[in-house]
Amino acid sequence: MVYARKTNRGSYGLETLNEAVEKVRRGEISKRKAETLYGVPRKTLSRHLHGRVKKPGNLGRYETALGKEFEEALVHHAIKLQRMLFGLSTVDIRKLAFELAEKQKLKHPFRSDKAGKGWLRGFLHRNPDLAIRSPEATSVARAVGFNKPSVDNFFKLYKDELEKAPYTADRIYNMDETGLTVVHQPGKVLAERGQKQVGKLTSGEKGQTVTVICAVNAAGSYVPPFLIFKRKRMVDILLRDSPPGSVGACSDNGWITNEIFVKWLTHFIAHVKPTVSNKVILVVDGHSSHKSLAAIELARSNGVVMMCLPPHTTHKMQPLDRTIYGPLKTNYNTECDKWMLSHAGQRISPYDLSALFGLAYVRTATMDKAISGFKCCGLWPYNRDVFGDEDFIASLVTDEPDPTVIPSSASTVLSSTTSLSLDTVASTSVWQ
Repeated sequence: MVYARKTNRGSYGLETLNEAVEKVRRGEISKRKAETLYGVPRKTLSRHLHGRVKKPGNLGRYETALGKEFEEALVHHAIKLQRMLFGLSTVDIRKLAFELAEKQKLKHPFRSDKAGKGWLRGFLHRNPDLAIRSPEATSVARAVGFNKPSVDNFFKLYKDELEKAPYTADRIYNMDETGLTVVHQPGKVLAERGQKQVGKLTSGEKGQTVTVICAVNAAGSYVPPFLIFKRKRMVDILLRDSPPGSVGACSDNGWITNEIFVKWLTHFIAHVKPTVSNKVILVVDGHSSHKSLAAIELARSNGVVMMCLPPHTTHKMQPLDRTIYGPLKTNYNTECDKWMLSHAGQRISPYDLSALFGLAYVRTATMDKAISGFKCCGLWPYNRDVFGDEDFIASLVTDEPDPTVIPSSASTVLSSTTSLSLDTVASTSVWQ
């Protein structure tokens, strides 16, 4: 239920009320004069002057259903679980509020087994630290992999390398692959209200995927992309209208291989021009194709120092993943939408993909995105403390539970706790 104001009571505001009360208390004006000047009723002034109001400016019989202390504890609990990757849904928080009110025997207006939607709206309004967001699916492997020891070890090795030579922002690169498909993800459309199923044309239900390799440095400069197509033989028309300087290759499944990575590394060296006396750092993930003997020897002989990120940490530590590939795919889907509208009845083919990718790449590959990516990962400027303890909370709650112990549900733990603070609930309601 949404409660709407039905009168103008209290519309003068708390500051105006306090000012009127102080002036009357000091004898500067009478209550009648204050009522005229400030719009505060004389009876209200009298109650405040005689101390008969517990909370000045509060209207209604209740402050909140749970009270300020309980709401603050609930906010802390919700934020802590969200950082553990076990965020509460709106239904979860409403049920938790009801259980708290029942356990503490608080007077409340809840009529079922959970707080109402009106309470939730008020709760979010009173606590702006919380907001409803769509979570990104994060695998257990990533949650466990991104842990403090492995991250600290990488930064130690990274710092040691930085101290070996006078590296600058334009000599530190990140390389990564991503996939684009001819069957794009359509954007949102206007539809008739009440229509539950809304469709939009795509090229098909399942299409070929093309792997795109990008590289960028901490100064905001990009190496021309490298595209990998699923076919036996490369033809120039596949790169039609691709970003200038782009190079293509083919593989049986459209994915990168040891041989193709060596070709990309040759392409990278030709544009960056590193030497043994003027080295560059290339940050890569742990894909097996990056570790072949041919790639390592080629990199070493040309002054490319390859540094591998810890497993399952690229979602946090890779600049391309953090600030570039997300907008790139959004812009690519937008270009595909435009293409479908202007080519009615046709399908996007691998021969069209390069041009659509080129349009999206030009809009995405900006200097500010690259600089922000390296900064938020702590790679440049070097910042070992870019990730705080709260970033590693998820790795602390994803260990395998003891098979002899039956895990308690959140509601069971809550019903057995008597502490006002929900710190203990946050630490025991997940996997204990």
